[in-house]
Amino acid sequence: MISIDDQTYQAIAAQLRDELTGKEFFNGQLEYDTEEFYSTLTCTLILRNDPDTGRLASATPVWWEYHLHQRDGEVLTDFSWSELSRFLEA
Repeated sequence: MISIDDQTYQAIAAQLRDELTGKEFFNGQLEYDTEEFYSTLTCTLILRNDPDTGRLASATPVWWEYHLHQRDGEVLTDFSWSELSRFLEA
């Protein structure tokens, strides 16, 4: 099993935050590629934005799945939506 580090969570959160700007709903897939692995996050989210700043206040997942592939195929991870949320809603 691969442990997802803070750097990976930060990169995925930054990419996802860019996709969520100004939206109330999101359904899609993100790709994150490094020299060590290729991963995808597919999710459906209900979004709440701060009315004063317009920034994302919360992203409630309706459904999500995260897949990580290395050279030999898919690998189990300890990916956690609640951990990603720490970086997403920061």
